[in-house]
Parts: sequence; C-alpha cells; structure tokens
Amino acid sequence: MKEKVRMVVFVLALGSVLTAALVSVDAFTDPYIKANTRKKLQESILKAAEITLGENTLEEVFSREIEERVFPESLQVKGAKEEDKKKFYVTRGGEYIFEYRGSGLQDEIYGAIAFKPDLKTIKGVTIVSQKETPGLGGRIGEQEFLDRFRNRKIFPELRITGAGKAKGENEVDGLTGATLSCNAFEELLNSESHKYIKAIESMKQ
Repeated sequence: MKEKVRMVVFVLALGSVLTAALVSVDAFTDPYIKANTRKKLQESILKAAEITLGENTLEEVFSREIEERVFPESLQVKGAKEEDKKKFYVTRGGEYIFEYRGSGLQDEIYGAIAFKPDLKTIKGVTIVSQKETPGLGGRIGEQEFLDRFRNRKIFPELRITGAGKAKGENEVDGLTGATLSCNAFEELLNSESHKYIKAIESMKQ
C-alpha cells in the first residue's frame, strides 16, 4: 500500500515539475513568437502596398509610411486587450490595408490586402501563411498568381475565373488544378473585404 502511495506522490510531483517547466518555456518564447509574427505581418502589409525598404529597416519604414487605426467595437472580440484589437492600416498616400483570415480548402489562410484610396480597387494581395496542398491549391501563395489581383475591383464582388477566362475588371484568372482552393480564396477575400470596407467607410462619415 505504501509503495502505491509513493508512486502516486511521485507521479503527481513529476507532473507538477513538467507543468511548471512548460509554463516557463511558454513564457520565455511567447515574446519572440509575437515579435516574429508582427515582423511577418509588417512585411506583408508593406508588400501589399508596394512599399520597399531601400536601405532602411523594417521598423523605420513601417512607422514612417503606415498609420495603424483600430476598427469599431462592433468588429472587436468582446473583452479583447488593446494590443489584440483588430486594426487597419493607412499609407501616407491614402491607401488602406487590412488583414484577412479565414478558411481555405485545407486550413486557414492568413494575409493582407491593400486598396487604393477609392476602397474599390485592389492595390495588392499577400499571403502570410496557408496550408493548401503543395503543387495544387498551395500555388495560391505564388507571387505570379497574387500579382493578378493588382488593379482588380472588389465590387460588386471579386471573381476568380477558370484559367485564361478573366475578362471583367473584377475578374482574376484562376489556377488549373486548384479550383477548390481558388473558390475558397475568392470567398474569403470577398467576405473580409466587404465587411472591413463597410466599417472603414462608416468611420469616414
């Protein structure tokens, strides 16, 4: 009986030590993870707005060229900390950029989209992370595909057509073999853009 008690005490003690160690590691690495995530986002925002670094650092260019603004409370997660609130970004030239995040075919797609001052014409689209099938849907992250969104219109809605079939100013040529991922990406860009553009326009009134 005593042997069993000692074993239970040992297991509980070991569990407590391991839990404390994991908490310590998480507390140590969390600032680095957040800093790296912010860096990737800043790079993506500047790229979407076609702003280059030149000989300056990322932080220097971002702080000089980009103004961060907070979306209305109606778009915020209840109880969100100030640093975690949803934001949009405005360039010195009056262009608007915001993050988009949502479901792709396989997993979440996360990136940034920039609009010209009219809030209708796309300046650029970038993807920070996506896990679509490599060689198929994963090709939505290729720069050659993302470049097709430049100067396209988001209204009445953006359409990703079959490869080589885009004609209208709101249409983008899709990728052969990646139809479902393109459809998911189209739906994500439309839903996020329309929601955030509406919010920005309401703030301008």
